[in-house]
Amino acid sequence: MEKVKTRKPHKKSRNGCIPCKARHVKCDEQQPSCANCVKQSTPCEYRLAKSREGSTGSPLPATSAVTPSSTVEGPSFEPVLPILSVTSEPDLTALNITQLRLLHHYTTVTAQTLGADVDAHGVLATAVPQTAFEYPFLLHVLLALAALHLSKLSASEQEAVEYALIGGRHHDAALTDFQHTVRDIEQSNFKAVLMFAGILFPYSCASSVDTSPDIDHAFDSLLSNLSLTRRVRPMVASFYEEFRASMLGKLIPKDVQGIDWLTQEPPEETELVQLRKFAEAVHHLYPPDIVDAYGHAIHILVLTFAAAEKSSEPPSDALLKIWIHFVSDRYVELLSERQPGSLIIYAHYAVLMQRSSVRYWYLVGVAEQILRVTEALVPSEWAVWLNWPKEQLRRPLEMPNAS
Repeated sequence: MEKVKTRKPHKKSRNGCIPCKARHVKCDEQQPSCANCVKQSTPCEYRLAKSREGSTGSPLPATSAVTPSSTVEGPSFEPVLPILSVTSEPDLTALNITQLRLLHHYTTVTAQTLGADVDAHGVLATAVPQTAFEYPFLLHVLLALAALHLSKLSASEQEAVEYALIGGRHHDAALTDFQHTVRDIEQSNFKAVLMFAGILFPYSCASSVDTSPDIDHAFDSLLSNLSLTRRVRPMVASFYEEFRASMLGKLIPKDVQGIDWLTQEPPEETELVQLRKFAEAVHHLYPPDIVDAYGHAIHILVLTFAAAEKSSEPPSDALLKIWIHFVSDRYVELLSERQPGSLIIYAHYAVLMQRSSVRYWYLVGVAEQILRVTEALVPSEWAVWLNWPKEQLRRPLEMPNAS
């Protein structure tokens, strides 16, 4: 039914300006101002080249740095300066209203949208910001998420783009500081690292939604988010039990508790009937490594769907991350190669993500993007296996309010 294919080469660039990235439109990369920004009468700004300094050592990738001269131009936004910057004669009375506004929005609004229950909201609104004052990378990612949240809530496109720019800067600063300061996950910092990873996931999900017609860019955004999320589990696995026993254990939702995902037996009945049939149909088409990769990915997906069915609430984002954490490296490799079988399984995963989007604003649109990408990349002779996820994702859902 299918030959193992290699990824088709395509021209793409990550060098577009920040406003075009925020709008999810293709940038012509003209400097000092691209055509889109000239047309929209908005400031055109490009990120700095990536630093080589952080290419080794830290578990997360390096990104472009934010310099003290970086500003966000606009009628209602102050310059975004690096947090905890030190000068020879610091002005201790100077205020950065934008950062104060973002921190206030995070503690009073955004934190209430992240956890699965009230106890989690309390930890996210108090313990996480308190810890962030000791770890700039954590404080930057909180401000990044708050800015992105405000971008989603903004009534005007101009304001939305401005907040997205601010969020992108703080996101880059967070990754840069993490890269430079965290060399090993140890007793002294593992809680901050776990908090950082927990906040980074919502930001990555919301920022990965790409409404442009460029399928290559949309797919790369999804794959980048998946790969970044997978890096977290091996980083902090040795501290998980201590994490669960601490006050941070309140962040663990009920729908992922009490399950050994490596030994749990799948239920005999599942709504993923067609996906099980797909596994049987391709069993004799592929070499063992591909069969095993697909079989394991389907097995974990069946378990996560079964766990979601036991709760009257929409699936937690922690449950969504279970599948991302436990699929094999071989499956992720096949997905990066755009193999039809891996894309079909990914489309079924999107159904669970869409159901979770009723609870989380930052997941709105992600499932639809996965379906759009998989429909475009799966060959027509395989399209029948997408019927069930297409049917599920196109059912009307009561979508959440971003606040």
